[in-house]
Amino acid sequence: MLEASDVLRGLLLDSNNQAERQRKVASDERFVKSAETTRALLQNFPEIRRSFDAIVESDEKKLNPLEDQIEQLAGKDNPAALVLYNAAYLSARQEQNKLIEKFVQISEQTTSALVAEAKGEQKMATLILGSLFVIAAVAGFFFARALSNPLVALTRSTKVMATGDLTVELPQREGSDEISQLGGSFSQLVQTLRSFVADVQRSGVVVATSINEIAATSKEQEATANEVSATTTEISATAREISATARDLAQTISQVNDGSQQTAVLAEESRASLTRMDETMQRVSGAASGINSRLTVLNEKATNISSVVTTIAKVADQTNLLSLNAAIEAEKAGEYGRGFAVVATEIRRLADQTAVATVDIGQLVKEIQSAVTAGVMGMDKFSEEVRRGVTEVEKVATQLTQIIQQVQATTPRIASVSEGMQAQSTGAQQISEALGQLGDAVRQTAESLRLSNETIRSLEEAGRGLRTGIERFKIRNS
Repeated sequence: MLEASDVLRGLLLDSNNQAERQRKVASDERFVKSAETTRALLQNFPEIRRSFDAIVESDEKKLNPLEDQIEQLAGKDNPAALVLYNAAYLSARQEQNKLIEKFVQISEQTTSALVAEAKGEQKMATLILGSLFVIAAVAGFFFARALSNPLVALTRSTKVMATGDLTVELPQREGSDEISQLGGSFSQLVQTLRSFVADVQRSGVVVATSINEIAATSKEQEATANEVSATTTEISATAREISATARDLAQTISQVNDGSQQTAVLAEESRASLTRMDETMQRVSGAASGINSRLTVLNEKATNISSVVTTIAKVADQTNLLSLNAAIEAEKAGEYGRGFAVVATEIRRLADQTAVATVDIGQLVKEIQSAVTAGVMGMDKFSEEVRRGVTEVEKVATQLTQIIQQVQATTPRIASVSEGMQAQSTGAQQISEALGQLGDAVRQTAESLRLSNETIRSLEEAGRGLRTGIERFKIRNS
């Protein structure tokens, strides 16, 4: 009976085990034979026999049908078979154990009664020996099973667990004896081991996932570090170029500053020259005004000369008339007037010469007046041009003054820009050096990430080994 329970437990652990099925059939046959033998021995003890029949009836009507159902479900629906075993079969077994305990109690009471009735008689020994034999046979049959079957179940469960199957469920045995405590401790061990393996499996999945994520992140970081290293190298080269350009620009600005200072000096000299030119043109303008005044006076004098010449011409005409009259009168005087006629002729000739000279002088005076008038007009134009030149010189001087002021104002700014470019050149050089150091650090980081990737690959291999080892264990999904 108890052996059938152990066989049933073995079928639950390994539904395809034909040896266990054959063992169950043999166990059932032995139980039937043992039951018949026990009934024959208990013919003279009806109360004990009724108690034994109750045990046999419990086995035939409750346990055997449950065993058949569980045996049919084993291999088809192991979870359902296991539920039926733990819920119904173990409960029926506990009820049968109570019947066995009652059977033992009745046997002890019957033995005590027989001892009391047969005391002092020869029959006492036979009855005692017979009852003791029956009790020993029956009790030994059940209690030997009760003691050995849990150990057999533990042994089989341990063998199944050794294959990695942690779905083992041990029957719960009530009691305070060592076998029950051993079974309870073993059940706790199985539960703890199952929880541990489940935790390890979950942790293995989490660790594998984390390792994969870390590996992917590390690879991305390594690629990023390589890109940053390349970018840093390019930026460092660009910074060096900027530094060199800044130095060249600073030198150019310094040259521009020198040129602006020279321009300021030349502009100042030009302004001084223009000032002197303005003064000279002012003097020329004054001289032209003086010449113009003198030409005006000369024109007036020429006009006066023309008036005098006109008067002389008139006098010459009158003298010519007078000489003509004198000549006429000399003709009239005859011989006496002949000397006077000569004088009159000379006077007329002199008057004619004077008239001719007067005409020439008038013509010269007119030419002088024309020249003086032209000179006055030319001097007026010259004076006007000089005044315009003075105005232009003053404008140029003003513009040069503004240019000088702008150059003088620009010179400090150029110097400031030159200093700024020097500072930028220094800063660019520092940036280049810092980028060089950063590039070294990034390359070291990339090397560290490469080593980390190798370590992560080792962890991945270890994780795969761990998963392979853990996958050997079978646990019930909660």
